[in-house]
Amino acid sequence: MTTINQSPLPEAAALLNPAFGAYILSHCAAAYTAAATEPGSTLPWPSAFLVLPLILPPDSRRALPRDTRTQLAGWLTDNTMIRAAFPQRAPALHAYTQSCIRFGIRHGALALTDGGLRAARKPAKPDPSEPSEEATTCVRAAVLVGRWFAAAEAATIFTLLGVRP
Repeated sequence: MTTINQSPLPEAAALLNPAFGAYILSHCAAAYTAAATEPGSTLPWPSAFLVLPLILPPDSRRALPRDTRTQLAGWLTDNTMIRAAFPQRAPALHAYTQSCIRFGIRHGALALTDGGLRAARKPAKPDPSEPSEEATTCVRAAVLVGRWFAAAEAATIFTLLGVRP
C-alpha cells in the first residue's frame, strides 16, 4: 500500500503529466479530424473531457478493442464495470484535462477553434526505444477514441457514458 508521502510510480507520474495528456489529446483530435465526415471537423470541446478518463485508467485502456469495428455502444455493453465507473472518473480528471489542454495550446500541439479542439500539427509517434509500452498503448487508444467520437454525435457519446457536459 502506498502512503501519502511516497512518490508515485514512474508510469503513473508520466501518465499524469500535462505534456503527456496534451500529446494524447492531440492524437485523439487528429484522428477525429481524419475520420470525420465533414472536412475540417474538430473534436467538440466538451468531448475532449471524455478522452483522458477513457484512456488513462489501465482497466479501460486494456479493455479497448484493437479497431473501430467494435462500436462504442457495444463495447460499453460488454464492459459494464468501466461504464459504471466512468461518471466518477470524468469529473476526477476534469482539472487535469483542462491543464493538458492549456499546456497543448501554449506549446502549439493543440488549437482551439469555434468548433472545438484540433491538433495544431501532426502529432509525433511514440518513441519505440522507450522501455515502457504505455505511451504506444495510450496513443493507439487515443486514435481509436478519436475515430469513435467522429462516428457519433457528442450527445449520444455523453449519454452512453452516463455523463453530462
